Amino acid sequence: MGRNGRATLADIARLAKVDSSTVSLVLNRKPLAERLSAETRERVFAAARELNYQPSFAARTLKTGRSGAFGMVVGDLRDPYYSMLAYHMIAAAQARGYQVLTCATGWDPQKEVELLRMLYDRNVDGVFYVPGSLKRDPALYETLRDQRFPLITYCTDESDFATAAIDYSKGFRLAVADLAGRHRRIGHISSVSTCYRNLQESVKTACRLAGVELIERRFEGIGLPECVEEIADYVRASDISAFIVNGSVTAVRLINRLEQFGLRVPRDLEIVGVGDLEVLSLCRPALSCINYDTAALMEQAVELLIRYRESGPGQVALVPSGYIARNSTRSTLEKPI
Repeated sequence: MGRNGRATLADIARLAKVDSSTVSLVLNRKPLAERLSAETRERVFAAARELNYQPSFAARTLKTGRSGAFGMVVGDLRDPYYSMLAYHMIAAAQARGYQVLTCATGWDPQKEVELLRMLYDRNVDGVFYVPGSLKRDPALYETLRDQRFPLITYCTDESDFATAAIDYSKGFRLAVADLAGRHRRIGHISSVSTCYRNLQESVKTACRLAGVELIERRFEGIGLPECVEEIADYVRASDISAFIVNGSVTAVRLINRLEQFGLRVPRDLEIVGVGDLEVLSLCRPALSCINYDTAALMEQAVELLIRYRESGPGQVALVPSGYIARNSTRSTLEKPI
């Protein structure tokens, strides 16, 4: 037995009365193992079962150069959207034989880069990086870039790595067109860290095509529960009666807070969220939202991580967006468009 009491290849070889190289061929299902007799292969498998053999993760990593695991750095898993994002990444990775080490940061920029460095040091096979703090540690950034480390950012214009993103153009165009029939000014509430060009251009273009005035307002920590108070104060003091809110969970929190002040949605103002969740149709009022296929996005993202060393940086996983009109807007139909 090994020092930790675990069975080794040598232990299996002694019990099966073969050499260690034969055990390795059989247990790793190498093509050369097919040249062995069925009786020999079964004897090796039987010995491994009897000894409760578990392959060494560290040894396999050293041998193959791969860990069989990806990392994911995400801000706040209390937010159902990011929990859903993690769920779909784990499902896509496991379907391809990988596991995912998920790290939550509470949107702390220092913790984000520290966890990214930790994942790199642990030799994961790639990282899906949600926050926008990638360049906070220039030395780490250059190391990852120069070593072509498989890294995918989320909704950025980063060209030194790959990115998984949404084409927001159709979703914003349809949402704004819906609101424009009743409003001449539309507010867009987003995060100060939002820098994804497609999102910014999509909302501007949609408002220009609809002939409405766009009022932009950005907040720090928009995804955190405590930020909703500041957003609600802004909305109450504003003369705008239609808002598109980046982050549907933030939009739901905003609706609930406004109701405490006597403002009813959609009677007094209309609100559209960005990003769809199953629970949004269960809220009252059910939230109208710009939607997209998160599962398909994460499927593409995991494939990019697997192929990264061959395809290289600059690759983009992209899914289109749409619009679902529900009860937080005064649309006549509740259906995806």
